Amino acid sequence: MRRLPPRRNITLMLAGVVGMGIFLSLLLKVGYGTDTSSFMNASIASRIGISLGTVMVSMNAIQLIAEIIWGRRFIGIGTIVNMAVIGYISDLCTMLEERYLPEWIFTLQPYRTATFAVALAFFLISAALYMNSDTGLAPYDAIPTIISANVHIPFFAVRMAWDFLAIAIGIAAGGHLTIGTVILALTIGPTVAWIGRTIRKDALSSKAEHIADDDTHGRGITAI
Repeated sequence: MRRLPPRRNITLMLAGVVGMGIFLSLLLKVGYGTDTSSFMNASIASRIGISLGTVMVSMNAIQLIAEIIWGRRFIGIGTIVNMAVIGYISDLCTMLEERYLPEWIFTLQPYRTATFAVALAFFLISAALYMNSDTGLAPYDAIPTIISANVHIPFFAVRMAWDFLAIAIGIAAGGHLTIGTVILALTIGPTVAWIGRTIRKDALSSKAEHIADDDTHGRGITAI
């Protein structure tokens, strides 16, 4: 298991996890689709009649066993926070949305599509913040990484197969595949990569400024 990451990484992780929970609830409410993992978990939750949070914790706990055995290096504080709270944040937000938000923003056009577009964009950004926080991989994300490393099959092929398995389980549980799930499957990778480059560029810029400040300060002391 990883050491506790820096405060900046934890901040990114928490922002990503909270954001995913909030915007997942909106995606579920709109009904145009979610990411493949949430599609599977929401379908199971609907089928057996328990909360999404409970299903997500249970499914993650099962997958965590494989991560502990074969990929312990991928486990960090972000792994635990991700698997434990996203579903319950989504459940809480769903309850608040049903109580305080007008139903027409989820059912009438063009408001439904607008709500979906906003929720989708911010869910992608939130997921990218979490995945680039370097605080540990969620079990669902770690397993294809572990399989790819051990059987020497390209990661993208393993990840696609893993996502299709999640979709198949969701459909078997009674879920209906929609356009949002397809869009998320196609866009989450590029979004994660783009935000990752932005974060690294910002980090390098901040480091360079810090070094320059230290160097200037050092020269000032020497001159004195």
